[in-house]
Amino acid sequence: MCPYNFFRSGGVQSHIEFLSNELRNRGHEVKVIAPGVEGIKNNRDDVILLGSSLKVSINRTQGELSVAGRNLNGFIEEMLEREKFDILHFHEPEMPILPIQVLLKSNSINIATFHAALPKTIVGKSIEMASMAFIESIVDRLDGIIAVSEVPAKRLSKMYKGRINIIPNGIDLRVFNTKNRPFEEYLDGKVNILFLGRLDKRKGVIYLVKAFRKLQKEFGNVRLIIAGKGDESKKLESYVKKHKLDNIKLLGFVKEEDKPRLYASCDIFCSPALYGESLGIVLLEAMATGKSVVAYANPGYKTVLKNRGSLFLVKPKNIKGLKEKLLVLSKDRELRNFMGRWGIGEVKNYSWTKVTNEIISLYSKSLNSKRGMEGNVEQKQSNLKRLVFRLKKIFNNV
Repeated sequence: MCPYNFFRSGGVQSHIEFLSNELRNRGHEVKVIAPGVEGIKNNRDDVILLGSSLKVSINRTQGELSVAGRNLNGFIEEMLEREKFDILHFHEPEMPILPIQVLLKSNSINIATFHAALPKTIVGKSIEMASMAFIESIVDRLDGIIAVSEVPAKRLSKMYKGRINIIPNGIDLRVFNTKNRPFEEYLDGKVNILFLGRLDKRKGVIYLVKAFRKLQKEFGNVRLIIAGKGDESKKLESYVKKHKLDNIKLLGFVKEEDKPRLYASCDIFCSPALYGESLGIVLLEAMATGKSVVAYANPGYKTVLKNRGSLFLVKPKNIKGLKEKLLVLSKDRELRNFMGRWGIGEVKNYSWTKVTNEIISLYSKSLNSKRGMEGNVEQKQSNLKRLVFRLKKIFNNV
């Protein structure tokens, strides 16, 4: 189950899509449950829409909450009875409120993957404290728990003492690899640095632009390509224009099919995200295409760039340090190639084949074991019902 608009690009949506396809390729029947979206028609037989989604601003990033309708419970029961799922796999199950309603009604084996990472700020700590009792009641109904890295696992361990399976996001190595064709316009001898992602404040792209401005003064044969859009777009455009940074290309939104070619077109990939990353899919995609990677050392990125990769991590907001790492790689083609080969070897641990094997193993263990403590089910349901009632009071009038 996806708690967000499934038809919008995003890390969780991509994870669910790839996992679903991999499971289908192995002969399993898969359907995706997601909130409906106004103005978007569902033309897919494998997607079931429930309720609706609401856009919100969370952690300085535009996000969504899935909002349940007042009379949705009957439809949920009817849908679950019709589909008779062996397993319900929830992604971000703590997101109000649809996942909780479905979990409350489910008699299937319930598995959940936790993706989110909270920043080490006052706001982040406040959210964590407020959610502790809430998540405790959710995990009580789950038969298996997955965290995509040590970052969400550490948060969960404060609320859940059972086994937390760390299974990362996967990468489709058939799409992201060294065989992709670069865009010819970037094959002019300049060293190309790429950023690809949403232009939100927490992604820290302004720090990369400022570092690039310094870099140009020491090494002129370089270009910065920024692909993506977001709240920071106008601010970045204004800065580039004010300082006449002609070697910065702001591409705006790019299609999914163009992303592998953009990675192929760059020499260095840089992601200066400040916080809020649980893993780092863009780092893995760049590594899979054989590119050297420079990034800010947020907790999620540190789980990907380990050992040799950690040499190119920089303390968040450190512009000078970012410039120095980019300068070293820009000047040294041999070093870039060396780090690219390291990344290709490392990213094999994140292939969808390997990730799906681990998830199926958890499914099998959960299906083959009896759900324990059956006498506590009524109490667990009562706890969840109280939580759903409180959430409904908040969201029913939205």
